[in-house]
Amino acid sequence: MKNLIFIAKKCSYFNKKPLCKKTAGFFSLLLLVLSLLILNACKKDDNPVPVPVDNTGGFEIIEETELNIDDIMEDLMVYPDDPDIYDYHDAFYDIKEEAGDIIPFIVWSCKVKYESVDNNGNEIKLSGLFIYPDRWPFKVHTPIISFNHGTQLQKKYAPSQYSFWKFKPLDFAEVLIAQAMASYYGWAVILPDYQGMGEDVSENHPYCVREKLAIATADMIKAAKKTIMHDYHKYVKWDGKTFLLGFSEGGFVTMAATQELEKRNEPINGVACMDGPYDLTGTMLDVMLSDEPFPVPYFLPMFFVGFNTIYPESFAYNEMLKNPYNVDIPKYTTGFYPESVVSGIMPSSGILKEVFTGNFIDTLKAANSKAYKTLYKNNAFINNESAIWKPTTKMLFWHCKNDDCVPFGNFTKVKSEYGAMSNIEYVEWPPINPIMGQTIHVSVAPRAFKEGAHWIYQQTK
Repeated sequence: MKNLIFIAKKCSYFNKKPLCKKTAGFFSLLLLVLSLLILNACKKDDNPVPVPVDNTGGFEIIEETELNIDDIMEDLMVYPDDPDIYDYHDAFYDIKEEAGDIIPFIVWSCKVKYESVDNNGNEIKLSGLFIYPDRWPFKVHTPIISFNHGTQLQKKYAPSQYSFWKFKPLDFAEVLIAQAMASYYGWAVILPDYQGMGEDVSENHPYCVREKLAIATADMIKAAKKTIMHDYHKYVKWDGKTFLLGFSEGGFVTMAATQELEKRNEPINGVACMDGPYDLTGTMLDVMLSDEPFPVPYFLPMFFVGFNTIYPESFAYNEMLKNPYNVDIPKYTTGFYPESVVSGIMPSSGILKEVFTGNFIDTLKAANSKAYKTLYKNNAFINNESAIWKPTTKMLFWHCKNDDCVPFGNFTKVKSEYGAMSNIEYVEWPPINPIMGQTIHVSVAPRAFKEGAHWIYQQTK
């Protein structure tokens, strides 16, 4: 039946030659018959029978949904299309144009679980999204792309929670770009939720805790390989190449996971890190202790709830936070409250440091304090021995120069540590104007996704 879809799409979307009336009538009749067959036999099912895979360490598929290019375009139409601003429409069509004049792949969007560890190091099944191309009866040979999502406050908006049937505007932008990658590039894309997100509702998210996020991501890559290597999967087969990319927290996670994969001796063909908070004890600590307001106050509750979860002795709420923040921040930063609520409990001035006790501010400034040392070892460019990690993987560091949430200092710090290493490429993106009502950080995201996808596409050639 997928062959019928393939033929119908080829005739209806891509045949641009004018036809004589007789030929046109024949094709109209043919397409009518094919359409009836397709409608009767290929209706979407939110819970179809899962594709059989080798389950020894691979994905456990919870839900699968088949999407064609019209479905993906329907999602795209939810997003604003401003002719004067680079937005998700531009990113989508740039990916399409780069892929060339091809018939888009059918894609499958799958909520999956895989074996990893929780915040305490215990075995757990974490969730994520697995999106792959389908050109039945041919098996698609594809790289694995780990698309690591950016900062997300609520568990219900982690990638695995995406549903074509429950789609909300702007909630799953990275999923939209992943679908474009699968449909036009023919890539198998995974999007890990990380600990404390998606289906992992019983624990906090370890925001910017390097090792936890690295393990969650590396383990999903491992499960993806086991799912589509050899001939285990019906529609796709791993071609032996692995790439990672991410923006914002996803940039941090991409860098952290690269270190973890190198430690495991897992080959990586390239990674793209974009606008990530790599420099916790420099650039980001300056943000926390600044006298200026910060545009997204919920960043700080997420950060310190994550660190309290993993390092409770160094980041005890009563020692860190003044009243009422020592009560309100852990109460509302659980992954179940929206940004308006969490930002609403922060100081009306927007100055982050006003939540801290005086003693804790002194602690954060003291390089020999336990809290500072803990932050330092979670810098993305530090290894487990608290020394500078020198990557061997081919890497792109991309950063917008006037990012207002993840300052450019994160980029300059990485560049100062790594310098002119032959495996590292640096791109300083020029300042942009924000989309009305949005931060510069959010406004530059579509451009970052397109540039990261373009860079990886070039590595696959």
